[in-house]
Amino acid sequence: MKTMGIAIWGLGNHALNRILPALSSVQELSLIGVCSRTEKKVVKCAKNWNCYGWTDPNEMLSNPNIDIVYLATPIGVHFKLAIQVLNAGKHVWCEKPLTCDYKDTKTLIQFAKENRKMVTEAFMYLHHSQFSKVQNFVNDRKTGQIRSVICRFGIPNLENPGFRLDPSLCGGALWDVASYTVSAVLALYPDQHVQVLFSEVCKKENFPVDTEGRAVLRFSHGTTAYLEWGVGVGYKNEIDLWSEKGSFFTDKIFSKPENYQPIYRTRDINGNESVDYGDISEQFKEMLYNFYNMFDFPEQIATEYDCILKRARVMDEIVRYADLNRK
Repeated sequence: MKTMGIAIWGLGNHALNRILPALSSVQELSLIGVCSRTEKKVVKCAKNWNCYGWTDPNEMLSNPNIDIVYLATPIGVHFKLAIQVLNAGKHVWCEKPLTCDYKDTKTLIQFAKENRKMVTEAFMYLHHSQFSKVQNFVNDRKTGQIRSVICRFGIPNLENPGFRLDPSLCGGALWDVASYTVSAVLALYPDQHVQVLFSEVCKKENFPVDTEGRAVLRFSHGTTAYLEWGVGVGYKNEIDLWSEKGSFFTDKIFSKPENYQPIYRTRDINGNESVDYGDISEQFKEMLYNFYNMFDFPEQIATEYDCILKRARVMDEIVRYADLNRK
């Protein structure tokens, strides 16, 4: 397959520190340019990466060499910008979550299908071998039935939180952090029906957005998932599985340093622990490479759409259950 041209829309720290470096190591993708409202960032970034720079997105979208636009903008504008990109005849690779509204997500996926364009949601950790190790534990018959999954993701307050404190841009812990935990347990059981048994989304007094929450999910084959998330808390980034015949734990399952080597702690039925070390891998590079390869496999694009919609539906149910609890 040919090399495809890509542009980055949004130049926050995440795009500058993780997406652009990862992109430079994927030979099948060619960086055409970057786009941001901040001219100073555009000029500096275009010079550093030897590419075009735009402050006017219409100029970017009219460039015929761009096949894909990677959206690295605040969550609350993903829907509007993705529609613009699709209307321009480009594919959309988007930071997670795709939108913060289930109806918008359905509309966007349908629009992409009608225009025969790809839309992806960038949960990068799903493409790391560490998550494959978790999936292997779930699918190993020797493990027995998984009784429960505990998934926690919490971070201290950020020095420069940006849009994360703006409710109009879908700021808050739910969309920024909880979405990881939801995506993880759904990826472990892609073919099972899931029910939200409980959820709460909490906000500190006089704070503009939600800051923490928890949810309990039940899968159709009997596994219970307990999810907990927060911002302004001690750092947690882990998944713990308990089965009929043992348990499995790994840390830094979601975000991780570029050269991080995963550690796996497995216990047998009697509690005897063994420790294994996983492969070092750059998950953003793996994600971009896997997204590129999906062009050759339409069934993988269809699966991606199913996963995006299921994640959006469960997030919507968590919000609605939490709203009922507050009434």
